[in-house]
Amino acid sequence: MLGEACYLAWGTHEAVAALTPLTTELVELLGADQLDPVPARRLGAQLAEAFFRGPNALQVSLRLIRTRAPELFEVRDAGEQPGERIGELIGELAAGYADALRERTQLEQESLLGAVLQTRREAEAALRDSEQRFRAIFTEAGVGIALIGLDGHVVDVNPAMYRLFNVTESMAGPRPLTDHVHPEDATAMIGDFRELTTGRRDNMHGEVRFVRLDGTVIWTYVTASLVRDQAGLPDYVIGVVEDVTERHQLRSRLRHQTYHDQLTRLPNRALMNEQLRWAFSPDSAVARVGLLHLDLDGFRSINDSLGHQVGDQLLLAVAGRLQLLAGGHLVTRTGGDEFAILVTDPSSVAYLSDLAGHLLAGLVPPFVIGSQRLSLTASLGIAENTVTSTWPGELQRAADAARSWAKGAGGGRWAVFDAERDAGETTRFALAASVPGAVDRDEFHLFYQPLVDMSSGNLTGVEALVRWRHPEHGLLGPARFIELAERNGAIVPLGRWVLTEACRQARRWADELGRCAPYVSVNVAPRQLAEPGWLSEVSTVLSDTGLDPGQLQLEITERAVLVDETAASDTLRTLREMGVRLAIDDFGTGYSSLSYLRRLPVHALKIDGSFIRGLRESGSELDWDPAELGAGPERVVDPVDTPDSKIVAALISMAHALDLVVTAEWVETAAQARRLRALGCDIGQGHWYGDPVPASQLAPLLRRPLAG
Repeated sequence: MLGEACYLAWGTHEAVAALTPLTTELVELLGADQLDPVPARRLGAQLAEAFFRGPNALQVSLRLIRTRAPELFEVRDAGEQPGERIGELIGELAAGYADALRERTQLEQESLLGAVLQTRREAEAALRDSEQRFRAIFTEAGVGIALIGLDGHVVDVNPAMYRLFNVTESMAGPRPLTDHVHPEDATAMIGDFRELTTGRRDNMHGEVRFVRLDGTVIWTYVTASLVRDQAGLPDYVIGVVEDVTERHQLRSRLRHQTYHDQLTRLPNRALMNEQLRWAFSPDSAVARVGLLHLDLDGFRSINDSLGHQVGDQLLLAVAGRLQLLAGGHLVTRTGGDEFAILVTDPSSVAYLSDLAGHLLAGLVPPFVIGSQRLSLTASLGIAENTVTSTWPGELQRAADAARSWAKGAGGGRWAVFDAERDAGETTRFALAASVPGAVDRDEFHLFYQPLVDMSSGNLTGVEALVRWRHPEHGLLGPARFIELAERNGAIVPLGRWVLTEACRQARRWADELGRCAPYVSVNVAPRQLAEPGWLSEVSTVLSDTGLDPGQLQLEITERAVLVDETAASDTLRTLREMGVRLAIDDFGTGYSSLSYLRRLPVHALKIDGSFIRGLRESGSELDWDPAELGAGPERVVDPVDTPDSKIVAALISMAHALDLVVTAEWVETAAQARRLRALGCDIGQGHWYGDPVPASQLAPLLRRPLAG
């Protein structure tokens, strides 16, 4: 019954199992003749040991005994009243419970205190170990370590810090942090330190310069960290200082090498580009920028003839003069023999022009290199603009373009960039670059100009002249694109097309006119003559078109032959053996050497038109009908004794002595034609005999004599 009551009181079978033995002993105590207090107290202790130690555990247990225990006395005959026995039992039971609970609490407190003491001892030991490790690191570290108070005074430093500053004596006391900081770095370092001490930052790092007692400046890398107290408030700062002087010096040397020329020690192109970017940046106060690009004329020949050592010494001397002459303006070496001068906010283009003239004049006095006295000139380009109207790359391109104009004009001069001229040249370059595509698109056409026998007036040949029917610019003559096509190599595919088309047309004339068909003359650029496969191309074209080699004449300039006379002679000899006619074009504009002319296997010589123009009297009046190709009369005065007349006479006589056929270009008047005929010239070509026309318009001229 009491077990059921326990279950109802505690609500678990585990409680019933724990209390059942105690209940049995409780019943035995109640049924004894006299109540023994010792077992009763032991029973209270056992109740406590059975983990019934909650705040209401004893109260519930005693109430249960008080209410249910009297039932155990209903069948017993005892002299004392059940209430008295139960009261005594409850008292002893409570006393035993309290004693057991007190002992357990004391044991638990002692155990907890022991654990606390052990933890403290362990923490103190760990702290001692930590302090020992910190002190060992602090003492033995290879980098300087400093402990700094929140007031900015250094309170302790390690031996490495003394070595870093070459100090052997200990500090007499706390010293201000800024005592050895370089003045230029002090403000920034103080600001960073305040950020740490106020707790706004927990660490900082960066390069800081310090000054030793002997005045030596050392570069260091400082890492500083804030140490907080237990409350999380700033306590002190620990700083680690590493000497990076050698690293900084190495970096400085590398930077200097990156931005300076190794030979002249002048700033190089990289530094020039950086300065230009700065000048054009929003942070710069520069409004206008002037740039001068200078190139030494003929420097390569000095290197080739006297050696690179002399060339290097000359460059050093030039660099020195330019620095002296340029005043405070930045002088850089941007290439092999190229220099640039940057001028910020020039007063005018006239000022830059005066500076350019001053620089060029300063290079005139000979340079003495060893035993050599070397004179040289330079070409200089000037570009100037506002920083809002251009950008660095465009300004450099403009200066380069102006320099190329100065060099193209003969060197030893300066030129100012002109946007209108540049636009024209840009268009020409664009045209030249699009030549290969234009060939594929069939935009090129051949016009033919008559080559007339001056004694009979018969058309014996024609010169094939290329025209470009450009979709945007209309019909373009060769002067608009040939020269640039030669420079960029586009002349090779274009020349191949011209040769092929001219041979095809010549074959059609041969089929139509037979022996009366004219030969066709085709110009060959120096670049073509130097091409390894060009000779086989000529052979292939003749084979594919079926044209008789004797009906093809190739015109070679003196310049093309003189590039490599031996190779050119071999090529021309092979062509002559094939039966192809060969002519030297524009004779008189180059070296006009009789020795090489005698050695070349050519058939004809074409006198440059500039000499023929001199045969025309300046007071002559033309009176002819262009539609009849010069059939009308003309009033002229033959310029028999002009210098050009004498030169032409000498050239014709010389060519005939070498058994060469002579062709005169640019024959525009009857007076010129008569004079040339009188001098014995064989072939005439020019406006007097007919302008270049398409093949379809040339057909009527093939069947009748032309004006003589």
